[in-house]
Amino acid sequence: MVWTNSDDLDFLRKTMDCMAGSLNLPEALVNTFGYLQRHFPIDAISLHQYSVPLKSLKLFFLITKDRFHFVETTVPVDEAHIPIQILHQRGLELFKSIPLNRDNAVTFAHSKALEPFLPYKDRAYLIAMMQSEEEVIGHLCLMGTHVACFNEDHLKKLSLLVKPFTLVMANLLKGKRSIYFQEKLYSGGDRPEEDCGRFRDKRILGEQAGLKATMDTVYQLRGSEIPALILGETGTGKELIADVIQRISPRKDKPFIKVNCGAIPDTLVDSELFGYEKGAFTGATASRPGKFEQAHGGTLFLDEIGELPMSVQVRLLRVLQDNVVVRLGSTRSIAVDVRIIAATNRNLEQMMQEGTFREDLYYRLYVYPVRVPPLRDRPHDLPELIHFFAQRAYAKLGVKGYPVVPTQTLQRMLQYSWPGNVRELENLVKRGVTMNPGAPLLLEKLLPEDEGWYLTPEEEPSYFEKTIDARVQAALDRHLASMHGLKGRDVPGVVLPVEVGMRTLAETVTEAIRAALERAGGKISGPGGAAELLDVNPSTLRSKMRKLGLTETSSE
Repeated sequence: MVWTNSDDLDFLRKTMDCMAGSLNLPEALVNTFGYLQRHFPIDAISLHQYSVPLKSLKLFFLITKDRFHFVETTVPVDEAHIPIQILHQRGLELFKSIPLNRDNAVTFAHSKALEPFLPYKDRAYLIAMMQSEEEVIGHLCLMGTHVACFNEDHLKKLSLLVKPFTLVMANLLKGKRSIYFQEKLYSGGDRPEEDCGRFRDKRILGEQAGLKATMDTVYQLRGSEIPALILGETGTGKELIADVIQRISPRKDKPFIKVNCGAIPDTLVDSELFGYEKGAFTGATASRPGKFEQAHGGTLFLDEIGELPMSVQVRLLRVLQDNVVVRLGSTRSIAVDVRIIAATNRNLEQMMQEGTFREDLYYRLYVYPVRVPPLRDRPHDLPELIHFFAQRAYAKLGVKGYPVVPTQTLQRMLQYSWPGNVRELENLVKRGVTMNPGAPLLLEKLLPEDEGWYLTPEEEPSYFEKTIDARVQAALDRHLASMHGLKGRDVPGVVLPVEVGMRTLAETVTEAIRAALERAGGKISGPGGAAELLDVNPSTLRSKMRKLGLTETSSE
């Protein structure tokens, strides 16, 4: 590299002084960013790689004012938009200035992926490829403060930064997990030994992105034994959250018993939870302890607790109040010491109003709520989840190579509402890999074709009005007719009450939805749900409920 004047040398020397100014690399890079802001109009610096096999950007670190962010997420990129793949294969250097990020498919995807750390806005990009003698290390990316903010002088200064940042990038990648711990340690955390334990645990995908707020809430339970209630739709990973709560608790080495309350027949719930004595009922040939006794000294995870019958809720409340259980067929009280973690996809407050969930039990459980967002609210986690599930499916099937997700596939999946959440995504990826092992994952072909699953907020009202209201009106007519002992509006000589025909469309739709929800017990999606009764898809029904101001009675 040739330097043309003393200003270049002075700029490079001061930059390297900042990089070497602290043994803590994240701290050194934050200081370096502060110095570089004097020479570049930048909001952030990104360090990332382009993975040729995955055809994706692998985002590792983001440096902003006073913060070093451990990002670790993957953004699929269609190589047709850029020649990066060829440049990587040939090991060519690249310096590129992009005046407006949204005019370039790669920089736009990059900006959107970093939204949890840096709010999206129109901005310029300045990018340099970093390579050692053996291989391409990654990219140094300067994210500008506004559109077209970089000039030739900025590009020249960027060329001076490539070598020192290449060395830093290589070192960061080698020790990224220890680097993240250093960040936690130097940020003022007073329990570094427990952060080390957090590191050793299985990583929750999205912990540093879409689930960050949830996981921050979870880790506040560190060292605590208070009851926790995990709330979230079906398939969001509530059991995984319960596992984390258990791992950071003082009872982590004690029994951890899991019970799916919705999977136990009503007649067997008592015996499963509280145990029974020999002869308590036909088939009870020996005494058996219940789940509470099995979890003594440890933790009991009650999944789908909203499915418990009222009679069992009464007994459960007594156990939580008195810390004793009485087996079926016995009068002897057995002391138990159990920490409760519960989870549900139901709206327990609505159930209390309907009289199907005890208020006193609710307040016993609702001590520390943890809300898990649905997948549609954390779209930036999709690429990482897809690659994780695909790689796991590859390993099980013995498929060699790396999964490839085309850009059009990811875009379609980002538009989908994911009513089954992460569990639905995992099954979809498994199916895609099984059907075409080793081929590009064209997963959009496995998604529903009904556009109602892909509605944007702007499209929802018009689409619903055009395709759904007629069905809702018909469903209401059938419902009201059945209330009057009729088979339908076409019964000769029978006239429905006059007020039915005088209602506005909004009133008609509202009553139909309420009637369907009542019949479905508050359930929206799935077999027997309100959406099925009204013959609409759940995503469309939810959007209509929001428009009409109706509260969901179930958070599936």
